[in-house]
Amino acid sequence: MKKIVSRGLIFILALSFQAFTPRAFAADSPRAELEERRRAVAETMEAATVWIVAEDSKRYRIGSGFIVGEGFILTNAHVIEGLGKDMAVFVLNEKIPARKARVVDMVYENKGGASGTDLALLRFDPPKGAKLPVLSFNVDVKRTDRVSAWGYPDMAIKFDASTDRLSKGNKSNLQPPPVIYTEGTVNAIVRGKRGNSILHSAAIASGNSGGPLVNGRGEVVGINTWGHQEEGEGAFLNGAQPASEIVSFLADNGLTPRLAAGPQTTTPQARSEAPSSSGSRGQAAKEAKVTLGNYTLTVPHGWSVGAQDDDSIVAAADDDSAGVGIFLGDLEGQSLSQVARTLSRGHGGTTPKLDDGAYVFNFTDDDGDKALAVVGETDRESQFFVVYVFGDFDNPGISEFLKSVR
Repeated sequence: MKKIVSRGLIFILALSFQAFTPRAFAADSPRAELEERRRAVAETMEAATVWIVAEDSKRYRIGSGFIVGEGFILTNAHVIEGLGKDMAVFVLNEKIPARKARVVDMVYENKGGASGTDLALLRFDPPKGAKLPVLSFNVDVKRTDRVSAWGYPDMAIKFDASTDRLSKGNKSNLQPPPVIYTEGTVNAIVRGKRGNSILHSAAIASGNSGGPLVNGRGEVVGINTWGHQEEGEGAFLNGAQPASEIVSFLADNGLTPRLAAGPQTTTPQARSEAPSSSGSRGQAAKEAKVTLGNYTLTVPHGWSVGAQDDDSIVAAADDDSAGVGIFLGDLEGQSLSQVARTLSRGHGGTTPKLDDGAYVFNFTDDDGDKALAVVGETDRESQFFVVYVFGDFDNPGISEFLKSVR
């Protein structure tokens, strides 16, 4: 990418622009970055999300959970609460054969309503040699953020062979059903008397309780806990306890939760020390800053940097709705309009038009979708920038990136 954009402009001209085509940068494009990130998140979540089977001599319950430390799993207290003294708890997934777990701590503050702490910490012995991921937490969640839910809803797994055996009382040789993925949007953060809840549209059902709610980077922003449907109206709300509540609960039990890398600045503290009246015990993450040439770019909320070197950066919205690639190059004696025309021809784009000091053209990316390029001069002599825009052109993060370089 760097070689093509900043050092290869004359070479591009000599080759009639064949080197600089949409396919030439497809491997490093925001769209490719998005797909790779989604696959990586899915692989992590499949290994970190567990199926929980709790039983006593009279009945059994099933739910979801996720790994929060080596040998530690978090779930909802209501998944295991109320079972007898002879209760046994098993945890398993495709990476973890059925393991017996013990309850370390359980807090169930509000049994009659949606709000209130509903958390349980389990301890288990991981398989020898298994490399299991430990999920990170991010307390910075806002309305309209894209999120996904991972877990084992009854309605989706009830026809699986393992659950069929379980329903018939056969507890031997437990095998995990596939973890179910759904995605949606954060609708609101609501305050309850005993804590906050994240309302979201990622589909969950009975059995999802205790499963993680994550952002586009696979960072836990909440734990799915409850659902509510208005009788006769068809409206349904999905609720999750926020990560700020979880990190405090884990700190109470002597664990140091793994926090999201980069801008995440929250330090977990025990709930008894948390000076908050709203029930939120975390601080919002600060905006990330990245350096590109002589620029300091602000990475907008809800965006992540996927690849970067001295003269280029690729970033994408966490909800996969948009992406940008920003590149710096040397004019090499060419005018800005010549550079813009060269790039447009290389991409099979439209004729560049001057707009507020920069040239803009449209082209079709390698997937057949519309894309946009903005070509302008930086404040350094003989240097130009190119901003490639993919996906939703109206995403506010795109304007933030453009402001940084224009």
